[in-house]
Amino acid sequence: MLEHGRFERAARQQQTRRVILEPARGRIYDRHLRSLADNVSLSRLSVRPRDVRNARATQAFLARAAGPAAVTRFRSRDRHAAYLRLSPQLSPEQELALKTTSLPEGIHVESVPGRVYPLDDVARPVVGVVGTEGLGLEGIEKMFDHDLRGQSGWATLFRDGRGDAYELPQSLVKVPDPGASVVTTVDLDAQSIAALKLREAVDHTGAKGGMAVFADPNTGDILAMVTVDAPGRAGGDTHRNRVIADQYEPGSTFKILAGCAALEERLFTPSDSFWVERGAADFGGFTIHDSHPETRWYSVRAATAFSSNVCYAHIGTRVGASRMYEYARLFGFGQPTRISLPGEATGQIREPSRWSNRSLATISIGQEVLVTPIQILMAYAAVANGGTLMRPRLVSAILDEDGKPIREIPVEEVRRVISSETARTFRSFLRDAVLEGTAVEAALPWCDVAGKTGTAQKTVENERGYGAGRYVSSFVGMAPYDHPEVVGLIILDEPRGAYYGGSVAAPVFRDILAAWAVQGRGPIALPPSTVLQQDEAPPQDAIPDVRLLEVDRAREILARAGYGMRVAGSGASIGGRVTEQTPGPASPAPRGTVVELTLVAGAEADATVPDLRGLALRDAVSRLSSMAIEVGRVQGTGTVVNQSPEPGTAIRKGIKCTLVLSPRGA
Repeated sequence: MLEHGRFERAARQQQTRRVILEPARGRIYDRHLRSLADNVSLSRLSVRPRDVRNARATQAFLARAAGPAAVTRFRSRDRHAAYLRLSPQLSPEQELALKTTSLPEGIHVESVPGRVYPLDDVARPVVGVVGTEGLGLEGIEKMFDHDLRGQSGWATLFRDGRGDAYELPQSLVKVPDPGASVVTTVDLDAQSIAALKLREAVDHTGAKGGMAVFADPNTGDILAMVTVDAPGRAGGDTHRNRVIADQYEPGSTFKILAGCAALEERLFTPSDSFWVERGAADFGGFTIHDSHPETRWYSVRAATAFSSNVCYAHIGTRVGASRMYEYARLFGFGQPTRISLPGEATGQIREPSRWSNRSLATISIGQEVLVTPIQILMAYAAVANGGTLMRPRLVSAILDEDGKPIREIPVEEVRRVISSETARTFRSFLRDAVLEGTAVEAALPWCDVAGKTGTAQKTVENERGYGAGRYVSSFVGMAPYDHPEVVGLIILDEPRGAYYGGSVAAPVFRDILAAWAVQGRGPIALPPSTVLQQDEAPPQDAIPDVRLLEVDRAREILARAGYGMRVAGSGASIGGRVTEQTPGPASPAPRGTVVELTLVAGAEADATVPDLRGLALRDAVSRLSSMAIEVGRVQGTGTVVNQSPEPGTAIRKGIKCTLVLSPRGA
């Protein structure tokens, strides 16, 4: 046969096809290696048109199983096509229904990789989401998509006369390389608590929304970053990370700039004073007002603690436009912080050549300037750590499939902005604000908190001037004030009724810090005496607040108050935590009322420690995390070769598992 080679090649092409093998996407962990994003196997429906026997029955099935979109795709099918995908990933409810239903001829169920997020919307602005094509669309999923998605492989399949494909021994295969995992600086407990307390504050104040962000000022590590919108907010986007993307006039929290510049340049001492009459002063054609029209002397220290606009306009005027702008740039305003998230705004502060005759005074009190919440947080972090501006760090390491670091993201000092002496002095001003000034609602009896309140009028969009009754209320705090381990910012957008930052935002900071300490993982330790005070019974006939407590502790408190409990969740025997309670906290109810508790999902009562030997570190950690078992210590790299406790050991409250790893083939 003269053209044997050509026909042989044509036959091979007709009988074989190459398919892409998708890699397993890497996981995303919190700072304690608890899962923030993991992989699951999902299903989707497809059809082989030539095998369909009863089109009407098939359409009825698709309407029930996958909805009208699948029916529409089926109706528009090409009857000569070999294959057509009918649905994206099916919901768990749809998958369950399919297990009890016989499939019509021609319909097939495919297994496809999916993504699950344990904190769901609570962490979505940070963690992000993966699209139907497997690409990261938001947050860390997008920023680190190249690391997470891995490298695709391929396989050569052989087709029979009906077009069905098979893998034969002679098939060629390139195994896909799994994606790397990302270890974040986020604390899962802090993220959950901040979301809960911020949601309560938004509901209580009637605000349009709120933001909370916490960091370690010494490293720049972001510990929690939360955005909450009121239900039905016009133009609201629950997935928009407002902490980095929204720009606003900060108001009095921006006084950090004039205050630190004046101290650093030795223009004032803390005891230098200003005389203010009826809370107002003329600055050459325009008047600056204090929120409280008092007549008194203010020292620089008191002007900070009581947030006097008049005094800070004088301080800023003395600093001067050129130095004010210089310090604004030093502190990072008007430029991105370079946080590892997409969509960061830069803020705005104009060059002095574009300032009006009133700009210096108004910028000194936080007007005529736009900032992002993350910029304010990092500026206060510099004061907290002794004067160094840090780059916010959201990811600390990238791990391979065995849990071995591929690369580590180091802590990054941007520059020194003020001396340690200036930072220490200004911190003492902030401490006074909590002790006796505008921020007394941020005080904790067991920890020295320092901070600054802000209450800024909102500008009217596309108009000049400010809107009546529209405010951005904020508080930025740190603790403990002498050597801060945490700095946090709370913002409420347009609260109704009370709107001063000290009244509505400062208490949220306080409550988050307190609840975090109760969890035992936070940077601020709760003194033992404070724990003992929790044993006191609440007032009679009022349901105590047991949210965020372990179920055993919740049971004890409810019993002491005279109430029963019923668990509507799992994890009671291994230390599950309460996420919701019905009736709610402080609800009036007669003794004997049964309180229904919803718990964080955990292992069942008869669960035992799983056998982790042979697993890669990330798989072992994911398995332990799903059963609420904490990882105690990890030795070595590679796969798990030994573990303590041994497999089959009954899970008890507080259990920790030590893992010993060894490289494959060792």
